[in-house]
Order: sequence, then C-alpha cells, then structure tokens
Amino acid sequence: MKPQRWRIPDFLDLEYFSLQDRKLAAEKGDGVLRQRDRELYLQEIEPALAGMAAERQELILRWLQVRRSGVVKVRDELLLPGQVWVGFSKLAPLLLFLVMLFSGAGAAWSALSYFGREPVNVSFFFLCFVGLQVLLLVLLLLFWLGRKLKGQGPSSAYGISLVNKVLSFLFKVWLYGPGNRRREQFTAALAAAQSRGRGYAALFFWLPFLLLQLSGMAFNLGVLGAILVKVAISDLAFGWQSTIQLSADFVASLVQWLALPWSWLLGASAYPDPAQIEGSHMILKEGIYHLKSSALASWWPFLCTAIVCYCLLPRVLLFLLALFRSRRALVRISFDRADYDQLIHRLLTPRVAGLVADQGTLSSAVTNGSITTATLFRSAGMLRSEQRATEAPLHGSAIALIPDEIFAACDARKLDFLCRQAFGYAVAARLQIDDYATASNLIAASCKGASGNCLLLLQEAWQPPIQEMLIFLRRLRKLCGSETPIIIALLGRPAAATIFTAVADTDLKIWRHIIATLADLCLQVSPLVCNDEI
Repeated sequence: MKPQRWRIPDFLDLEYFSLQDRKLAAEKGDGVLRQRDRELYLQEIEPALAGMAAERQELILRWLQVRRSGVVKVRDELLLPGQVWVGFSKLAPLLLFLVMLFSGAGAAWSALSYFGREPVNVSFFFLCFVGLQVLLLVLLLLFWLGRKLKGQGPSSAYGISLVNKVLSFLFKVWLYGPGNRRREQFTAALAAAQSRGRGYAALFFWLPFLLLQLSGMAFNLGVLGAILVKVAISDLAFGWQSTIQLSADFVASLVQWLALPWSWLLGASAYPDPAQIEGSHMILKEGIYHLKSSALASWWPFLCTAIVCYCLLPRVLLFLLALFRSRRALVRISFDRADYDQLIHRLLTPRVAGLVADQGTLSSAVTNGSITTATLFRSAGMLRSEQRATEAPLHGSAIALIPDEIFAACDARKLDFLCRQAFGYAVAARLQIDDYATASNLIAASCKGASGNCLLLLQEAWQPPIQEMLIFLRRLRKLCGSETPIIIALLGRPAAATIFTAVADTDLKIWRHIIATLADLCLQVSPLVCNDEI
C-alpha cells in the first residue's frame, strides 16, 4: 500500500491530540487510552485496511483521521490546529505578497520623482534598490556558512517566533473575539512541535525562509512595475554625479562589468554606452541644460535588468530551494519516536483483560442458548489468533535495568511477558544496577552491542525520584543517543507473592511531573502493570 502524504496540518493535529492524550492519561490512567485506541483500530482502521499491510506512518495517519472525524462529530464549531494552519497558510502569504508589492512600488515611485529640475540620481537609486539587497544576500550567505562551519543545523526558534507574531496579528480581538480557543490550541500544538527540536527544526526553518523570499520577490516586482509605469507615462530622466572625481570612462567600465550577466543575451542595448554615460554626467554648477535627452533616458533598461538579475532572480532561486528543502524536511520527519511507539502498541496489542471477559461472556451466552456453538468456535479462533500475535514483540528488544534490591525477586519470564504487553518490547537482557553513578560504563558497553534497541528502567513508584536519578537519566541519554527509547517502568508496592503490582495514581503523577522537567520526548514513564489488567 502506498502511504498517504503527510502535511504540516497533520503534524500539528497529531501534536494536539498527543497533548490531549497526555492530559487524559494523567486524569484517568493509561488504560483509558489503550481501550480507546484498540477499539478505534478494530472498528475503524482495520476494516478500512481490508487486510492490506500498512506502514507505520500510514497507520498513524489513519488513526489521526479517525480522531479528527470524532472531534468534528462532537463539536462542529471547534477548529483544530491543522485547520487554523490551512487558513493561516492561505491568508498570510497573500497578505505578505500584497504588502511587499505595494511597498516596493511605493518606495520606487517616491525615489523616481522627477519634476524637470534635476534628473533622478541613478547612483543613489542603484545603491538603495540593488546594493542593499545584494548586501543582505551576502550576509545571509555568510550566516549560513558560519552555521555550517560550526556544525549547526537549521534552527526552528526564529521560524516559530515569526509564525507566532503573525498569528498574534491575525487572531486579534476584532477578528476572532476575546479568549479565542482556536489560537490557544494552535499555539500549544506549535509549541509541542518546536519542543521536538530535531524532528521539526528543519521544517519550521525553511517555511519562514520561504515567506521571506516571497516577500523579496514581491518587493522587486513592485519596484520593476513602478519603473516601467513611470517610464511609460512620464518623461523620466536619469543622471549620475559624485563628489569624488570619477571619469566617464571609469563609470562606463563599471557599468559594463555590472552588466556582464545579461549583456551576452541583450547586447549593448541593455546598458548605456560611454557616450551616453558622458552625456548624463550631472555637474552641480552647470545645471542640466548641457545634458542630452537620449543619454538621460538610457539608464532605465540597465536599472531594470540589474534588479532582475541581482535581486529578483536570486530570490526566485532561493524560493525554489526553500520549497524543495521544506518538502524534503516534511518527508524526512522521523516516526521512530517513543510516543509513536506507544500509539502503535495501543493500536495493535490485544487487550488481555478484555479478551478474558469476552471469553466468559461467550460461555455464558452458549449456556443461555443465545449464541451458537459455531459462533463460539469462530470467536475462540479469533482469541487464539490475537494471543499468537503477542508472541512476537511489536517494536523489538529491550535491555532491562533493574535495581539490586528487586533484582532477585524479578522473575525473567514474568517481566518479559509484562513488558511485551505494556510496551511491545521483548526483554533481551537484564542488568543489575547497584549504584547510579557507577552503572553508566556498564550500560554504555551494553548499548554499543546488538542486544537491544530500548532501555527499560524498573523503578518502585512509591519511592519518588531523587536528584541522583535525574542526573543518571541525563547521562543515560548522552550515552545511548537522542532517539533511543528509554522507558521507566513503574512498579507498585510489593505484595507477598510478587513485586509486579499496580501503581497508585498519586505515585504515577508524581513521577511524571518530576520526569517531565527533563523535557525528553523519547523518555516514557508508565506503569508496568495496569489496574485494568491484573
């Protein structure tokens, strides 16, 4: 199956629903999310797939589409962040283009004002409308080279700031009303996207860069339009002057050198010749009566082609580059993240407690005569099929990091079973941790091998995390890389027969609140055993 194409509104809505799910899990527990997403998969997603295999990103996108439809059905007036972005992306470029178009036309029209007493100073006009833009392009190139030499990639900070400022203007009270919920949702989703850093940084760098080049194109089109209109409706005269004693031959050589990019195509008609340059040289004490009309009118083709070559064409090329890079950044956003792993696991992992309840309901129904034996056999076959699906880990293997005080009581087979059910990983190895400060070297050696692609850290939830634990987690992140999933699997108070008990809601909230200060999106805090599955 060919995966559907992801767009920016999809990622914003995905971040929005992820924020809502985190709030729901904090209020009602992770079991609510597992039950909801499993039902969405069985009732909405799996029938739509019609037995075809779906890629990871395709599965997430279908889940997103189902969640969107549910929001629309519940509240028709609610606009999701993706819908706000669609309106923003249509309105903002158009407004920006028109504003910069009229700005360029207005600035050029003012600079071309000519009342017959003194010609337009071509040196000043060239410096303002060509020289400054070339200087900005050179500074942009130096900035880019500086970041490349430092090994720094694109940053989303400037892009997010620009989008937020434009958004603040568009969502004024007079436009959408006070206390607008749409802007709050959009800002929250945008902040979540920014916090991902590496994931969306390139995307939110190139999009404002795209708008910047669009504004530059509009400005130069306005300047060109103003020159052509002025030339068409008035007797426009250009001349040059300088306090420095420059000869006409020097100016002619300079103009010829500047016209090299287009002179091969347009010939000598695209710039004034030495005689015309001599005839348009303004000297203050002599006035303009000695100047030749043909020479005064010979400069405007040079100015137009200079603006096209040095200002408009580079903006067009940068615009196309930004368009290409933004699309590539959109395609290259990784779906191999811890929160996406959790979502895929909730969708594809059968719910053991629900299956057992269904089996009991079926037995009761057969006894009462409300269901046939054939239906029971079909349901039992479905049950065995889902049980077989749990035998293979959904995401791969994990290295379990177990504190020494519970290592002896931690049954390997039970831990592997619960880890598969809760997180979709099989436990490939167990490491005993006696001290956080000295465990780093052992963990680093294990991470370099091929034994696992996830780290599972067992902790007793009734003991809140201390500062030493936070330092250990930061060091662990540096050792295993920014994209490696780290799962803190919480256990409740140990019982007489087992240490695998459910976690109290208060303890879970404390852990999640403290671990959230690390701002690690690939760090998951979840109970190993849930109340609805014991």
